[in-house]
Amino acid sequence: MRCLFVISLALVVSADVYLHNPRGSNNRCDRRTNDRRNANRLFDSQNNAAGGYAAPCNRPEGADSPDDISCYQMNYYEDTVIPIRWTSQHACGENNNCNYVLQYACDNTLGEGVRDGHPQNEHGNTCTDTIPYTEEDTLENPERYGRHESYHYYQRCNSRTRNKGLFTADQNLRGHDAKYTRQNPNGNRYGFECPEERDYYPYWGDTPWIDIAVLTTERFRCDYYTNNSKCFSPRHECFDSNNERLSDIDYDECISREGLWREYPAWDSCNFECRYAPSSIINRLGIANATTNHQTYYWRLPKPVSDLNNCVLRLRYNISTSETPWSLNSSYNGEYSPVKYNPYVNVSGVPLRLAINTAQFGRVFEDRSWTFNILKRPEELEDKTIHNLNVQGKRGNIAQVRNCIEYDYVPNRMTATTDDYIHFQWVGSDFNPANNDGEGRQGTDRTNFVQLMDFKDSMPRNVSYEFFTDENIKRLLATLDQPVDDSELCYSYNELLDHRDNDNDLSNCALLNRAEPYFNAYPVKMNNTGMFHIVCTRNNNFSNRGQKMILHIKPGEPELIQEPDINDEIVDSDTSESSRIGKSHTFQIVGVSIVVGIMILGGFIIHRHYGSVPLRERFTNFKRHFQRRV
Repeated sequence: MRCLFVISLALVVSADVYLHNPRGSNNRCDRRTNDRRNANRLFDSQNNAAGGYAAPCNRPEGADSPDDISCYQMNYYEDTVIPIRWTSQHACGENNNCNYVLQYACDNTLGEGVRDGHPQNEHGNTCTDTIPYTEEDTLENPERYGRHESYHYYQRCNSRTRNKGLFTADQNLRGHDAKYTRQNPNGNRYGFECPEERDYYPYWGDTPWIDIAVLTTERFRCDYYTNNSKCFSPRHECFDSNNERLSDIDYDECISREGLWREYPAWDSCNFECRYAPSSIINRLGIANATTNHQTYYWRLPKPVSDLNNCVLRLRYNISTSETPWSLNSSYNGEYSPVKYNPYVNVSGVPLRLAINTAQFGRVFEDRSWTFNILKRPEELEDKTIHNLNVQGKRGNIAQVRNCIEYDYVPNRMTATTDDYIHFQWVGSDFNPANNDGEGRQGTDRTNFVQLMDFKDSMPRNVSYEFFTDENIKRLLATLDQPVDDSELCYSYNELLDHRDNDNDLSNCALLNRAEPYFNAYPVKMNNTGMFHIVCTRNNNFSNRGQKMILHIKPGEPELIQEPDINDEIVDSDTSESSRIGKSHTFQIVGVSIVVGIMILGGFIIHRHYGSVPLRERFTNFKRHFQRRV
């Protein structure tokens, strides 16, 4: 282990990465400014502080305790597809080697107590502290602290000897356990994440994270990733007779010390794949080459035995240059390092200084989602195709949401059939900065779903052919289930004329102010076919902000003719079958007759025009004549 060569997650400086669907936190909670407060609340992101989406919670007026505030989780059905969307600040593959590593974990692997962190009042900045380094049951008000990995997981990291075979350049690591790495030489704590496990993939120790995919510009490494993923390869540790963990040593040394070599089995089921990374252009925030689309990976959710609760999606972004190849190991440390801190180079007699921090030249960036659940399907939907229709983005103009994005449907182009169902579901936050531009109550995200006549329209009106076949669904998606008929809670149409510009009034239900930040509708079956244009009436602000999508519904598979029941009278079955066969033969005879007739007519025309000229020459002349006419 100490001399193990590993393919590390080695990234170049200033290459932030941000999850947009599902929404990434970038270590935020309820701070109501564009910049987060705490970069080590849950994990080590090393991203710019401006990124990330606020806690998926409401913010009632006058809320002065956590009991007054409701927080929400997205709920996805098993065996459906989530479009994972992200932006990365720098290129992938254009001027570097690049990897994206996608993983997830739930409370069944992370341990009970996985949570986002709960706001304590309406003012914000109340759940932004790092969880104290102590047992869970000794915490006072643990809900105010977010937690992914457990306290005991970090203890194991803290007692594990770091891999001494790794490349550390000229960095002076201050300790010998696994919390000290080239990127974290001082051994700082970031939630309960293990720094060595964060910085290197595949990790040789036990990990609670289940691999989804590795997207790489070096496809030839896929065999290595696959063979060493915990999806296919178990992990081991050594324990003494008192069940105390010994430092990570190999099997022979463990047995010689009369230790117990414990195996952590490979995951029961993984839908892991390794494929080419989507390429992107440097300084273009993750827009792929030759396209206008975000970098996206379509993740098909697992089919668990029971619901998976409090799950987290994890994305690590990985780029390196030729100065720090993947094969570097400890023999290149110290004075032998190919890179030095802020070096001077002599180019044609001209001294030039480079900006290189060897702790960051080759560097990992990370983002994680807010918690979500993966649910078993209801019995009536077990064999149905369910499409997830979600929303990404947050409140504000393009400058105010920097490193995040403005509102958009995910996907904003969808094709389904009349056999399929759509699961309309999205979540926002009431803890956005108060001064961010937008409609409705300050600091809040809301989205509805209304049909347009044409995609270039901005104003909904009566359409000639409706997407909706159920008025209740149409009303639900437009109002988000607000009590619009209750005059004490929502203004009437006439009253709204006097409150047109009162965006912060809760009774202004036309701006969705009575709706919660989380919306979830039971999957809706598609019925009408056609191309339908959709808009969010709250966020579509003409020239500077738009939120629209196109929904294409095609006919489903024709229903199969059912075989007659064995109790049906034989004479009826025979008659039906004879009739079907007779019709089939009739169509075949007619079709053959038409083809033969065309051939005879063509031959007659050729003969009449060219006389007794040999057949091949006749055909050649006819073809030339036809081409000239055309």
